[in-house]
Amino acid sequence: MTRIFVKLMHKGLKSHEHDKFSFETAPNSTVRDLINELHEQYGKKFEVYLGDTENRTLKREAVVIVNGKNMVAHQGEQTHLSNGDLIVFIIAAVGG
Repeated sequence: MTRIFVKLMHKGLKSHEHDKFSFETAPNSTVRDLINELHEQYGKKFEVYLGDTENRTLKREAVVIVNGKNMVAHQGEQTHLSNGDLIVFIIAAVGG
């Protein structure tokens, strides 16, 4: 198993719920695999990041940070995860 750290951040969470937590995923998992696993384990709490819950696609305003860099700077949802990685899910503020 690969032990990573996950941090979920959005306005619907209390401040103590923003703390990172450890999460075990299969070896060679990707961000896409993690999205699926987090949705399975956390259900509605994780759906705030999903635009389509059936297909588990991220909302346009959802940002995923892998070790301090936006996942699009890596390989997007195909970014491979390694032991000790920190993955942060954020809902970006949008508006005019």
